[in-house]
Amino acid sequence: MAPRNSRTAHPAVSQQIEQMLKARSIDFDFEPNVQISEIRDAEGNQVRLTEHRAPKDQVDKYAVAMKHGATFPAVVLNDRLERIDGNTRLEACIKNGDETVPAYICHGLTPLEARSLSVELNQSNGLAMTEEEIRRFIDGAVLEGQHADLRTLARMTGVRDTKIARWVAETQYRARAEREGIAERHVNALPPSTRAALHATRLAAVFCSLSQLAAEARIPVAEVKKIVAQANAAPSESEALAVVEAERDTRADEIRSVASGFSPRDNRRSKGSAQHIGGLARFEVDDLLDVAPEKQFATFQRMRLLRDRLDQAVARAEREWDLTPPVDEADDASSVEHTTGAPVGVAG
Repeated sequence: MAPRNSRTAHPAVSQQIEQMLKARSIDFDFEPNVQISEIRDAEGNQVRLTEHRAPKDQVDKYAVAMKHGATFPAVVLNDRLERIDGNTRLEACIKNGDETVPAYICHGLTPLEARSLSVELNQSNGLAMTEEEIRRFIDGAVLEGQHADLRTLARMTGVRDTKIARWVAETQYRARAEREGIAERHVNALPPSTRAALHATRLAAVFCSLSQLAAEARIPVAEVKKIVAQANAAPSESEALAVVEAERDTRADEIRSVASGFSPRDNRRSKGSAQHIGGLARFEVDDLLDVAPEKQFATFQRMRLLRDRLDQAVARAEREWDLTPPVDEADDASSVEHTTGAPVGVAG
């Protein structure tokens, strides 16, 4: 390996990569001429799905740019010369017939550390990872028993910490449900947000009983959270189970409806609120202010009351609702967020 001070003049040196490695306390060397034939593509060190690595059109572009003198950052390998980052750059070198490539060699990395580094490098330098790839990485670490640092993961991935927290809780719920022997049909009947909410249940017996009830009655997540809080506050296991049984008695009609193949009857007082809010959102500011002078005071009082209630509703919705947009509505949700200035979940 070349001495570290020999890398300073090399055009493939990346200050961004080196700062990232130093921030993680990773011991590394820069090698300007690693034999490409010795580099291995081993599973377990990268998060990106195989079919998304080194897309052909991007490889072609990089190869052309390299032929015309463009310099790209060095690839990143572990000390067994296994790929961590730089698939597209490496494949472009291969396409051009190069025999060597500049590389950062990282020493002593575990597979989890390599995957974590791969995520951050891709999100910073390359094609941003899909949400599916990021979730697979986080789920895998959680199932290995790792404790998720939400702020660090949000910075690395560009995904909101609240969404990551839901992923973690849902993954932990699935693992716990499997350990407790909860029927798979009940687990699969629960929406992801409900699974995440149920994981907060403290006692195992209550966890099992409430999971079954939530699945059989299709209880909305906001109501599940209330039941979990009541059960957790109970002074004994028997009283906590009594909370769940009381809910089962109350929801007997819903359970029968679901068992018969029908959705539970919706008795919520606010079931028309979505339509009212949608209608109100169609008005522009000038339309809302187009009020006769004699009605302005009363209208102002109502608008202020509505504002205060909406502020409270928005704050609770952010805490209690699953705000992940459905697949077929993702583009619409993205456009709304950009319009309102709200952050987008995943970078790139």
